[in-house]
Amino acid sequence: MPSSSGPIIPESNLVFAFDVGDVRNSYLGEPATNTLPNPSINALPTYGNGWATYNTNQYCGNNGCGNFWDMPAIAEISDNIVTTVSNHTVRSFDVLRPQTSGGGVIANTDYLMKKISDTRFSLHAYNSSQDGSQGYINPITNGHKVHDSYWLDQRIEVSDPGGFPTRWWGYPHLPNSGLVKEIIPNGFDYLGHPKTNCMRFHAHRPDGVADGMAYGVDATVVPGQVHTYSFWTRAINSAAAGAGTSMSNYNYGSVSPTSWGHSYTLGPVGVWQRQSFQFTPINEYIISYFWPGGGQVYDIANIQVERNTHPTPFTTGSRSLTTSLLDLTGRTTINLNTASFDSVGQPILDGTDDRIDLGNVSDYFSSGVRAITVEAVFKITPGASGPPGPILENYRYNLWYSYGDDIVSCTTRSGPPDTAGYQFAVNMNATVACNSKGSYNHVVAVYETLSSTTGRIKMYVNGQFAGTTTGVKMGAYPLTDTWIGQSSHSGYGTYKLNGRVDIIKVYTAALSEAEILENYRNLKTRFGI
Repeated sequence: MPSSSGPIIPESNLVFAFDVGDVRNSYLGEPATNTLPNPSINALPTYGNGWATYNTNQYCGNNGCGNFWDMPAIAEISDNIVTTVSNHTVRSFDVLRPQTSGGGVIANTDYLMKKISDTRFSLHAYNSSQDGSQGYINPITNGHKVHDSYWLDQRIEVSDPGGFPTRWWGYPHLPNSGLVKEIIPNGFDYLGHPKTNCMRFHAHRPDGVADGMAYGVDATVVPGQVHTYSFWTRAINSAAAGAGTSMSNYNYGSVSPTSWGHSYTLGPVGVWQRQSFQFTPINEYIISYFWPGGGQVYDIANIQVERNTHPTPFTTGSRSLTTSLLDLTGRTTINLNTASFDSVGQPILDGTDDRIDLGNVSDYFSSGVRAITVEAVFKITPGASGPPGPILENYRYNLWYSYGDDIVSCTTRSGPPDTAGYQFAVNMNATVACNSKGSYNHVVAVYETLSSTTGRIKMYVNGQFAGTTTGVKMGAYPLTDTWIGQSSHSGYGTYKLNGRVDIIKVYTAALSEAEILENYRNLKTRFGI
């Protein structure tokens, strides 16, 4: 009956299970909302989905950015190459828009510039479509689709130097740079996560002009609240491996806009790493800009913007308290309403008012069930003190712990007599030493019916048989209010766990010692037991 960090395979007699390390099937993450619009589209790039190729560069002529460019006098136009009289730096990939018509060009039409020298350039047709298709590589040219006329040297007809317009506008945010985006289907393949498309950035502008590539989609944010921005990166070539790069958020809305920059370091070639940073916006919207460095090729995936002080696992929308942690058998809804979350978004129990509520699980255990096995992986927070308390507890099957200065003890028992006179008197008479606080333990309790009047508990701690005891057979009391981390019945008093429970599994069968040892061996390396 193996258990691992990946998806739990269907196991015989398994009626309930969760594993907070299984981020694909069980722990989907702390409740969160990805505030990107239509995040299943815009946080997961795909073909034609509006990942516009906006760039940050704007042509700056001799009147500065934001103004028409006064082109120097034209010396000649020959073979569609425009030569100016004086030296004036022009740039490849710039998109320019003439103010007037003449010389074979039309006013207010965008043209793609191809630099020949500082005084000579050719003009090419510009594909102004923003349907997302030009955000990807053309396999014929191995370049940005919007630059096809550039790479194929498909020039427009220009003539008449005297009629050629002298005032041009270098419009901002057109996809006018040598930055290329490429869809990589199923490129995000980080272990334990669902595969998704990713976006590959190429920076190959020949004149070395720095530029940023806008995400192209606004995220809605709440002014005055801390937000976390996160995404995954993967270096593709040696120029990107270990290189520093950056992105920034432009925050705009009701008041004067501002921006936040975030620098990060890419990992080795082919290695996915998660990047994140926090910011407190003053406006309602952000646009994201990525700034790939010269020659760098790297991927980004799973972009998330959330109101939180730390990143949580990626979501394509909103993740609620009852969709965060899933029962791997699909039989129970788990509610994390009273759990807490640590700085990396993992569920914890703080020893005060936290628990994980499994509700009524009585349907699992019919009157014909003669054995129950409960398996758990847990640890106690260093420095925690107090009375003993439950790892898992309902009115019949319970795993408990106690702790002194450093020693954690594990025990198990059934419940006390109920008002109908059923006796649940099977208890472990002695506690069993577990690993010290701050370390994980693998604990299994097997509850068996031996006869019409007698029951037995066997306990295993960290792969070792830890003892057995017999007593009065367990009765048919309904198993309502099953909780993890807190006692659910006033007859027990109020006992609470301060720590983590990473795995719980319940079987309607008595696992053999060999099966328990196999489960332990599959988990001990993962948890350092």
